[in-house]
Amino acid sequence: MKLSAKIMSIYVLFALSFVSLGCGGASDQPDLGTVHGTVSLDGEPLTGVIVIFSPEEGRQSVGVTDESGAYELKYTGESLGAKIGKHTVGFTASDDEDVKASAAIPPKYAAGASTELTVEVKAGDNTHDFDLSSK
Repeated sequence: MKLSAKIMSIYVLFALSFVSLGCGGASDQPDLGTVHGTVSLDGEPLTGVIVIFSPEEGRQSVGVTDESGAYELKYTGESLGAKIGKHTVGFTASDDEDVKASAAIPPKYAAGASTELTVEVKAGDNTHDFDLSSK
């Protein structure tokens, strides 16, 4: 009887060890900071614009401004935030016909190499507001 209980205990420990290998393994997702804020152009909320945070290395985070110019970044799917570190920030109009930008984005703020904006994302909660100028 004792031998069978000992074998059963070993089996249970082995089974639990095997199951834990498939669950919660190392994630390839970097540390993120949550990022939100507002975007305005010449003091007016800029609505329907995609906000893009591009880290020096790795995946971008994006958000879309609402009717008040507010945005919240998503890293992937349901993961909110942006990779911790330095980012260039750019803006672009949405391709979605239901989401129209309230104004044209000045070229110096357009997503890509031409953007002049940089920010630092830190661990925790980050607020980055952008008051863009058309001049």
